[in-house]
Amino acid sequence: MRRQTGTALALSGAIVLRASLGAAAPGVDERVPHVEASFANVGLRPEGTFSRVCAAEADVCVHFAAPTNRDAASEVLAAGARALQGLAALRLPGPLPDTPRGGDGGLDIYLVGDAPAVAHGDAGATGTGFDRASAFVVAPAHGIVSCVEAQQLASAIGAAALLGRDAALDPSSLAMLADHTGTLLEPCTLREMEEIDLAQRAPNRTFVGPLGSGAPGSFLFPRLLEEKYGTGEPGKLTFALASIAAQKSPTLVDEPDPFDSLRITQKANRSSLADNVLELMVARAFLGDRSDETQLADVAKYGSFGRVRFEWAVPHASLPRRLAQTRPVEPLGAAYIWLDLAGASPDAELTFLAEWEEPVAFRWALVKVDDKGSPLATLEVVPVLGQTKIEKTVRDLSGARGVVIVGVNEGESRRDDPFDPGQPREPGHGWVVSLYR
Repeated sequence: MRRQTGTALALSGAIVLRASLGAAAPGVDERVPHVEASFANVGLRPEGTFSRVCAAEADVCVHFAAPTNRDAASEVLAAGARALQGLAALRLPGPLPDTPRGGDGGLDIYLVGDAPAVAHGDAGATGTGFDRASAFVVAPAHGIVSCVEAQQLASAIGAAALLGRDAALDPSSLAMLADHTGTLLEPCTLREMEEIDLAQRAPNRTFVGPLGSGAPGSFLFPRLLEEKYGTGEPGKLTFALASIAAQKSPTLVDEPDPFDSLRITQKANRSSLADNVLELMVARAFLGDRSDETQLADVAKYGSFGRVRFEWAVPHASLPRRLAQTRPVEPLGAAYIWLDLAGASPDAELTFLAEWEEPVAFRWALVKVDDKGSPLATLEVVPVLGQTKIEKTVRDLSGARGVVIVGVNEGESRRDDPFDPGQPREPGHGWVVSLYR
């Protein structure tokens, strides 16, 4: 890994080095590949005079200065050691040794500022092979106040370990994978509830976060992938997605990225990234107190915070209806409609017609739900790429109390230009759904 050049930004006491991203010029031929910038979390360690405490049971040290006292530093040290021991117990790789940057080869945590804990890769050469970096963590000077800070620290330590697999990981992918790792190492329902609540209030927003940053609740995606496609060993698939996307790049451009890894590996499973995103969005309709634990495990605990926002809720008796979005759907975002079948005749039918704006593709799912709120069947409605309209008639609604309609913006218009979290994206797009009985 070579020293990253670009604009220096002060963040949480570390100097973060990122390449600047140039906006695409108006009128650029969309067939010309975008020039991807580096958003790698590479930084310089905080400077100053620090005291240091180190753990006997794990390779980790905490660096602190006034007003942080030794007791607070010791609490952070214990949480850091616990996270590293958790990685070892799960047989997941830990951060790379950083000798001689921190005094020894262990992970260094610097208590500076008040922002949540974050990991940065070390700037400098790490050899001639794939881009992998030793890393350090900057955590808030007030230490561990609740399980929220403990999980944030565990996520940052997970990120440090992931940077040891792929130093070029963009912040969206890194945050998604690291936050899932943090939920494994340091469960904290309080923090997860807050993240889920923010995500479910705005499902139209991309679940991977804006360009160059993460998003709340993105840990649900790797959780879904591990539950459905993993080996039963928590975290293994998450780290594999980062490891097989590692590259040799003098400027730390994340190409290929974990989404590219997923596209390739899912072909062997006769699935696709778009299929997986639709699965995630269907699962998000059944979180919290709407969950029967069949879509995702251990999500009923989120209670009312897990309820996704529906764009529309309409009774079957009111059909035909023509419904438009109230908020545009960003790439890898979703929209939800609830059709209430109360009072519908046993032989009722539903004709669904969706239209959306060019150039992106939308795919849809119609989920029949019983009177207990559990999904009975899911009918996917997938258009041919390039279409902006699709129609589906459901002739058997027997046993259903309602239908959840889920629409997902795939984030791409051509298979040769797939969605990339490290490239400029299409803005949000609108849709119109017509329902007939």
